[in-house]
Amino acid sequence: MSRRPSKEDIFAACCINKKIQDRIQQTAQDLVDAEEFVSDVVGGIYRSAIIYGPPGLGKTHLVESALRRAGHKIGETYLVARSHTTPRQLYAMLYCMRKKGQFLIIDDCDAVLTDESGLNILKAATDDSFRTVGWATSKAGVRLPDGTEVPDEFQFNGSVLIATNVRQAVRGKTAQHFAALRSRCPGWQLHYDTIADQFAYVVHMIIDRNYLDHNPETTLTWPQKIELIRFIMSKLSQIERLDLRRPQHIAKVMRHKTKWQNHALKFLKEPA
Repeated sequence: MSRRPSKEDIFAACCINKKIQDRIQQTAQDLVDAEEFVSDVVGGIYRSAIIYGPPGLGKTHLVESALRRAGHKIGETYLVARSHTTPRQLYAMLYCMRKKGQFLIIDDCDAVLTDESGLNILKAATDDSFRTVGWATSKAGVRLPDGTEVPDEFQFNGSVLIATNVRQAVRGKTAQHFAALRSRCPGWQLHYDTIADQFAYVVHMIIDRNYLDHNPETTLTWPQKIELIRFIMSKLSQIERLDLRRPQHIAKVMRHKTKWQNHALKFLKEPA
């Protein structure tokens, strides 16, 4: 690792003007505010919450980091339902995390959040006054991986944190159920909808949070980081969406290839 330059020197080297600097500063404050909100959820001020934001910008990482700081361990006091989770699996995971002080994170589960059965289950789990979660007895029973049968209904006293880019269901009853779920859960939106906002967030994560250094395969020197930022900024007009994964892909190429720009541009121009 090379010596870290000052932020002013980084901005000058990257040709980042005052307008972009202000946007980066606002993005940094937005992230601090979001971290405080999630910490409040983990601390028990809210029993459920929804975090909205574009994919690939660290919503689930934000939640998991807050849980780890509070001493929680995955598989013991929290679980993560990933994008492929079905309503049946959701029901089983809620049963596993049904005790007070346990958490289920819903990680961009569009199949659940746009499905009537999944939304009904989540509505029951996030209701402050009536938290009995049930599975219709007309359907086949739900079992855990070890063969344990999950009851047809149970009291859910845990917490649900939903990280999603879905703001409303598309049509019909599903839209009504999603609106009911939103009314039960305080929401927090990460305002990274435009390319300019996403670029500001990525720059903040590179220079203030050192997120590329968290993985040896993406660790760069400061001159390389500056070169990476300059390259992305020069291609913003060609990009549909920018997330935290694309700079990671580019960093891996930069570490191994002298002529990395063509590969980097393909990563950036990959459709959203």
